Amino acid sequence: MSTLQNREVILEKVKILIFVGHYLPGYKGGGPIRTIANMVDYLGDEFEFLIITRDRDLGDSSPYPEIKVNQWQKIQGASIYYVSPERSGFFHFRHLIQNTNHDLIYLNSFYDPVFTIMPLLARRFLGAVAKPCIVAPRGEFSAGAMTLKATKKKIYNAFSAFLDIYKGVTFQASSEHEAQDIVRVLGVDRARIEIAIDLPELDRPLETDFDSAVEPDAEKVLRVIFLSRISPKKNLDFAIKALSFTQRPIEFHIYGPIEDDTYWRECQALFTELPTNVSVSYCGSVLPTETKKIFSRYDLFFFPTRGENYGHVIAESLSVGTPVLLSDQTPWLDLEPQGLGWDMSLNSPKVFAEKIDKFASLDPVLRRQQRPVIQAQTRKLLQNPEIVKANRDLFRARLKF
Repeated sequence: MSTLQNREVILEKVKILIFVGHYLPGYKGGGPIRTIANMVDYLGDEFEFLIITRDRDLGDSSPYPEIKVNQWQKIQGASIYYVSPERSGFFHFRHLIQNTNHDLIYLNSFYDPVFTIMPLLARRFLGAVAKPCIVAPRGEFSAGAMTLKATKKKIYNAFSAFLDIYKGVTFQASSEHEAQDIVRVLGVDRARIEIAIDLPELDRPLETDFDSAVEPDAEKVLRVIFLSRISPKKNLDFAIKALSFTQRPIEFHIYGPIEDDTYWRECQALFTELPTNVSVSYCGSVLPTETKKIFSRYDLFFFPTRGENYGHVIAESLSVGTPVLLSDQTPWLDLEPQGLGWDMSLNSPKVFAEKIDKFASLDPVLRRQQRPVIQAQTRKLLQNPEIVKANRDLFRARLKF
């Protein structure tokens, strides 16, 4: 075998050790689960992914059925270690890092106390092998996200800088905008940040025959959906406040797991302030296999999030032709010129209400005719081979052969 062939074999066996709070078969944790699953789908032939994650889904009190806890197993193209709560600590993570053959560590949050901070402390101070490490903040440094638990975040930023636990770490951003957020908050050198957009779903057909073809009702009620985890970062309360200023008939349906009970009660209290032209319903959690079909039933996805590094639900909505109304705290920017929707500052709920009313006033037939146009434009965006290359290069550039 030639030297070049030997090199190719080595490259194919690169091992990426991933820490992520939730993973398959879970789905309530949202975007990070899909990000890692898509990474395995796209790059599984080139890299061996070893994933350490919780043994249960977000908010659940018991482990997933039919998995082995606290031991490695092969599931859907990756080796997965489902760790129980009592073993999710410094010393067990040090043991896993020390005894799992890997070439690189990949962490899926900056502020996760268990699946980011503990592995970093084990790596820095407890003698765990110091292999190259990448941290993907997942939109945590956006201006909106930084207003949540701001004092705690500032204290941790100072603490982590003092202990230098991010020494030698590379940061992944999904856009130049997110890269600048990282520089602004952490003060790190821009050279330590690599841009690689999250990978979309692999080869999943874009449906064109969903419920979007159903005729709107006689009253031309605008069907608006919010689909995400119910937590302050996702900003459901802002969506409700915006709808309180609308004038047109609107059906507002909320989907997603309730991550923060206190916040959900605050949102429910806001329901009483909605005018009679707006009806609101909570429809529960959604299985990943049902997400696109559900999006296809609605005229508009309203998602004024405080910060996303990508936003898989945005891609899913657009992929079935449902336009989006977003904050400007995601990589999905300049949407209106592309005919995909709108991205706007969170300065005023009334401005969002005006946009919703204007959209609601359009002829339903015209809105329906735009759906295949949105699908075609989204397909073009998501099937960009440069996205795969950037993710591949993110790992390759950190490794020494």
